[in-house]
Amino acid sequence: MSCRKRSNGKNRDSYSSSGAHKALTKEVVAQRLALPNGPEHMMHYASEAFPFAYELFSEGNSAACAFLCRCAKQEKYARQLNNIMGSEREAVRNALLSNQPKLRKNAAVLMGQLKVPSDVKYLKQALLVEDTRFVRPSMLLSLGSIGGDEAKAFLASYTIQPANSEDEKVHFEAETEAYKTAMRSFLTFEKHEFTALPRPCEIELRSPDKLSDPLARELAEHGFRVSAVHRSDVHVHTEDMMGLFACRCFTEALIEISANSNPDPKSMGIKAKSFLEKLLPACHTGKPPFGYRLEIRGEGTIDRLAIARSMIAVMDDKVLLNCPNNYEIELRVEIGGNGGAFIYAKLLTIKDERFSYRLQALPASMHPATAAAIVKYAEFFLGGRDARVLDPCCGSGTFLIEREKLYSCAGLTGVDISNKAIDIARSNAEAAGSIAKFVHNDCMRFTAERPYDELVANLPFGNRVGSHKSNEKLYAGILENLPKWLRRGGVAILYTMEYTLLKKLIREHPGLRLVTEVRTEAGGLMPAIFVIKIGQ
Repeated sequence: MSCRKRSNGKNRDSYSSSGAHKALTKEVVAQRLALPNGPEHMMHYASEAFPFAYELFSEGNSAACAFLCRCAKQEKYARQLNNIMGSEREAVRNALLSNQPKLRKNAAVLMGQLKVPSDVKYLKQALLVEDTRFVRPSMLLSLGSIGGDEAKAFLASYTIQPANSEDEKVHFEAETEAYKTAMRSFLTFEKHEFTALPRPCEIELRSPDKLSDPLARELAEHGFRVSAVHRSDVHVHTEDMMGLFACRCFTEALIEISANSNPDPKSMGIKAKSFLEKLLPACHTGKPPFGYRLEIRGEGTIDRLAIARSMIAVMDDKVLLNCPNNYEIELRVEIGGNGGAFIYAKLLTIKDERFSYRLQALPASMHPATAAAIVKYAEFFLGGRDARVLDPCCGSGTFLIEREKLYSCAGLTGVDISNKAIDIARSNAEAAGSIAKFVHNDCMRFTAERPYDELVANLPFGNRVGSHKSNEKLYAGILENLPKWLRRGGVAILYTMEYTLLKKLIREHPGLRLVTEVRTEAGGLMPAIFVIKIGQ
């Protein structure tokens, strides 16, 4: 198996890990959002930047609104925004009436992401008086996204003003296209169910950064022949799409349409159309059309809107319809640093229920696939089946549950100082059918009745939870307790952002032996995984 990093539009720039340790402030967030592609890059620090961005948005910052639009694609942020704004929704209404056209446009997009029915009346009023043509398409699309009888009736009576000059022609076309897309939101599509791939396809499975090898091992154990291993993805050529979901160490499965190809939009549209029109009817019940959404990613100064328009113009027909508010297929284009384009299809008709136990999560919770990949990474150092496992900072219980999914355990104990975390962990564990038990306590006061075989912990990073100063005391206390909590020869798996601090503390404890470590990447941060053995 090869192990290399492929350029696929996921490269970091000045927002990379070198700046991840710096504490964000309102001023820093404002500066970074003002940079080229600032809202996109700030998504690497979404949790930390979100409250500052909302404050900036309330003050009329257009880039902050664009960042919140990206955040709102995730349910947790959409829910948080709606809770903050309440029923009055003053911040977004004020933005919609701003004297800044770009802010009005972004505010309309945000309304479409949040999908609150009461916003329809504000969008209607704003659209009737909007005199800047490039703003109108976003308002139309948002009305289609929110939907409902009021939006449908308004759109049915809406008239697009003709272009008064050659300069206005491009805006007229954009408004016409947005109107058609909005109206498609009210179409009733036949729902499709995935059956099976008609032939082997190249599937790219995305793994947590630098944890592709555990995924490759897991795939091999389930009978899949791995064709390539990169830094954050693994490739298999198979027709057993559903069988892939027996594996837990990947975040998403993408069907590769084209790799490192010509990024010309028309060419990409032709390739995607040809591939999907053959594949989709053959692997689904029901008849076309299939609603799709186009997602374009990449670094630099690519014109996403122009690329999307050109591709959609080529692809839309009786089999495929661009319908971003009512879709079953995500068509993804990733333009790499070398200019080559990678095109993928993500079939949302495939129900991924691997992590359905996770009914709730905390802001600092790790992704279940990351937890699964970490325990798989440390597999050779674990005690195997029937181990007793402790998590002294259990949060929502994800780490313990994924440890149990790897091998059956004799006992699982989670400890957390937060009542809310314990309630969430118990709920998740019950949904997972886990044997885990949870204790509300400060881990520094927790005493093991008898030593455990293993310990897993997603330690506070010091930015999302806690601070570096508080971590110094907590981490020292945890390492001091490891020989008390674990039997001699026991193993601790620690996941942390505090790489330097933890490494220093390990060196100061002669009874602890660091057997392996790896730096990874998560949301723009560079956490590390430490596997420690108790006793020499």
